[in-house]
Amino acid sequence: MEKSFPKLDLVYFKMRAFTEAIQMQLCYGNVPYTYYMAWEYFEKSWPEMKKEIGFGQLPVLIVDNQTTIWQSGSIMRYTAKLANTLPANEEDQAIADAIFESSQELFQPLNATINFKTGEEYEALKKTILAGFEPKIFYFNKYLESDKRGPFFLGENPSYCDFGVYHQLSMIRVLEPSIFDDWPNLVSFFNAIENLSGVSEYLNSRPELVGIKEEPKLIIKGKAVPTGMMPD
Repeated sequence: MEKSFPKLDLVYFKMRAFTEAIQMQLCYGNVPYTYYMAWEYFEKSWPEMKKEIGFGQLPVLIVDNQTTIWQSGSIMRYTAKLANTLPANEEDQAIADAIFESSQELFQPLNATINFKTGEEYEALKKTILAGFEPKIFYFNKYLESDKRGPFFLGENPSYCDFGVYHQLSMIRVLEPSIFDDWPNLVSFFNAIENLSGVSEYLNSRPELVGIKEEPKLIIKGKAVPTGMMPD
């Protein structure tokens, strides 16, 4: 019997940031969803709609045209049940949650730096982020080393925390492509995520982010459009 899913509408902006892990997870679980830019879904500008949405934050996930879920972590945990990436026992669920939340704290303001910053400001933020890299990544690598089940954080199959960690680390790799060369456990983790069915297709088809540090743009439907919170 084919599994049925609720109608899912994921609403965000023109940037590669807080919906990446969500979309990877949905694609891995073969969970159908529709992605909308905020102005497309609400038919209003962001300043007009902000006070009407959740706590004035995006992304939001709208379920069956009725329930609105905000906060990317909350969306990840909700969709983990649909994508079958929620660990089976409560202890592993708590560990997955801890790993996911730790990944979200990794390298602020990483997403903003890559999606929006240019010139000297970009270079200064890049330097700050990379300077704090090794002490933070040490613990993620250590956890992968200690759990021999791998290649994911909780064993042979991915859980929702893996997608959150992957997004953050992949953005660090944008800043410095060779930064993980001396971390073989993390390289294996990258390869495992990128070869997952559904995820590999998503990564190969998502809008390309170009012009980083000079004039960031996304290639959407063959057109380069500026990143941001407003229509083209």
